[in-house]
Amino acid sequence: MIRSIGTRILPALLLTGLALAVAGCAARKVNGTVRDTPEAAWQAFRTGYCATPKAPGLLVRASLYYTRTDPVRRTNRTLVSLWGDFGGPMRLDVSASVGKLLAHIREDHCGLLVFYPSEKKAYAHVNPVLGATRLGMPFPFSLNELGKVAMGDFSGLSPKTYRSVRQEEGRLIYTVDGAPASMVVLDVTGRPLELAGTSTSARVAGRQWRLAVDRYEEDGASPLPAMLTLSMDNGEKGVLRIKSRELKIDGWSAEATGLTLPGDVTPLRLDNGMKSAGSTGIPAACEDKK
Repeated sequence: MIRSIGTRILPALLLTGLALAVAGCAARKVNGTVRDTPEAAWQAFRTGYCATPKAPGLLVRASLYYTRTDPVRRTNRTLVSLWGDFGGPMRLDVSASVGKLLAHIREDHCGLLVFYPSEKKAYAHVNPVLGATRLGMPFPFSLNELGKVAMGDFSGLSPKTYRSVRQEEGRLIYTVDGAPASMVVLDVTGRPLELAGTSTSARVAGRQWRLAVDRYEEDGASPLPAMLTLSMDNGEKGVLRIKSRELKIDGWSAEATGLTLPGDVTPLRLDNGMKSAGSTGIPAACEDKK
């Protein structure tokens, strides 16, 4: 039986990009220098959390809990490894908690390639974000953007300036234009707590998304996110708990970021009209049920 992978493992991958229990309004412990004005907090955010990582590549290992709502509510747990070069090829491997590999994903300037080893099936799309949505992933971020966020860089989601700001219960809520996010929420030290926006990707245009930073590491002048949650307005939610991360000073080799398919596997193109928007023709993938 052909079923959309959107109800299975691929939504548990990104988010590229890409995972968050929306930040509540309860007071949080504030660490760092309290800024005197909303403008000062914004500038602290721009300085500490909108800077390009000082290395060409990264390696992130994390666990991902994904809650889907269609056709029934279910939460799945997977382990993910994300590696690659900023602005270059990016790889993501997804495995069950018992160690079984579920999916290999590669993103580069040519698009998205996904391989399911147990199914011996591969899929490709010229646009990484649209390819992800075609596979049932309603996430508005690429793997590259997810990697930047994991390393504390929100510059790809937020503009340099804001249009207006208001303060509610110790949170600074900025309205912004000209970026994927339309709202940025900071604490009084300038740390990002939440970003929200509207997806413009095909098939999910108009969908509301929210990205929250639920926990930070305790050390560092600009502590890195330790737990991220991405939620969509239909109740789907992914919680990414980062276990380890490192910047790669020398970057990654072409071999390390490559994804070679078995000789008997030919990718199914998802961008050439072979399948309608309502039927991707993608088999169900394995999932680690919880």
